[in-house]
Amino acid sequence: MKNDPIVDEVRNNGLALVARYGNSMEAICKALKEIERSSGRMVVNRPPRRLPTQFQKSEGESCQAR
Repeated sequence: MKNDPIVDEVRNNGLALVARYGNSMEAICKALKEIERSSGRMVVNRPPRRLPTQFQKSEGESCQAR
């Protein structure tokens, strides 16, 4: 498989972020929220929506293709 430089860059950035905050998910989330607040961009939070009944799987139904 050929290496993709964009994928490598994204992975390296993720690893650097994790290392910077000592593998603490709480610290990472707190830092990202602060960046979000200080960015000056509008952040949109929408409530989750339920899928229409036709797309909800019934109990016991698998996700495998038929």
